[in-house]
Order: sequence, then structure tokens, then C-alpha cells
Amino acid sequence: MKRLHEDGIDPDDLLKFSTQKQGISNYPKAEAVDHETFLRTEADIFVPAALENQITAKTADLLNVIMVAEGANGPTTPDGDRVLFDKEIFILPDILCNSGGVIVSYFEWLQNKRAEFWDLDEVDAKLHRLLMRAYDRVQGDAELFDTDWRTAAYIVAIRRLEQVYKNRGIFP
Repeated sequence: MKRLHEDGIDPDDLLKFSTQKQGISNYPKAEAVDHETFLRTEADIFVPAALENQITAKTADLLNVIMVAEGANGPTTPDGDRVLFDKEIFILPDILCNSGGVIVSYFEWLQNKRAEFWDLDEVDAKLHRLLMRAYDRVQGDAELFDTDWRTAAYIVAIRRLEQVYKNRGIFP
């Protein structure tokens, strides 16, 4: 399949246009396509970043990408997940890919509780450290258990819960 725009769309130019025109309709440096054509477009990464359950078995079957980076909460249905897995499309799961906003909200809460103020560089550094640590843990468990990254992310989460329960004496 021919790529619609071999050189891609300049995101800065598209942002400037959308700000001036309050949307992307009639953007002169790209052509409008229907939803199915959009999904079939060859690309390296597809980022579903707005809606839950948007990648179903049907839409997953249309994707022609190497990776899906889940920027939305729960964008892939279980059936869609199976299709992506069968097509060997790598999934960077939402629990890892879109957690930055929740983490920064926690940082804001923590600063308010402690009457502290962190500058942007400090917030970015703390966020980067946490995300890289989480990424490394998920990658490690994916390799250790020979599983996909979504399952590995759940393994990491469950192991952390287990440790907290043990540390607090909830389950001896």
C-alpha cells in the first residue's frame, strides 16, 4: 500500500494551522481520508490517544504498523489485543505509556501536602526516573516470563502489591 505522505506531516505546522483555524479540517498539506483508509495507512507507530475500546478485532485487523503505543485509557479491547498479538504488532500498554499525567498529579498532591514547590526541571527529572524504572521492570518481566508487555505490566503491579502487603504484615 502506498503511504499517503512519504515524508509525514510536520506536527509543528499542523499545530499552527489547527490553532489558527480551530481544527484540522481543510489542512492544505494533507488529504482527508475515511476512517478505514486511515487505519490501513502504513506507519511505524499508531497512537490511540482519546477513546477507550477503539481498537477492536475489526480495527486491529486493519492496522499496518509495527507498534501500538496506547496513549488512551483502555483503548484496546481483549479481542483487539489478540489480533494485534497474532499480527505480531508490539503493544506499549496504557498502564505504562500514558501514566505520566497521573504521576504528575500525584507530584502536585505531594507538593501541596508538604507545602513545597518543584520547578519544571525537577518534576521532569522525577517523572523520567519513575517512568524509566517502570519501563525497565516491564521489559525485564516480559523477558523473564516470555510474555507480552501488557501481561508483564500486570506482573510488575501484582509483585509490587505483594511486597506492600508483606511489608505491612497484611498477609504473613
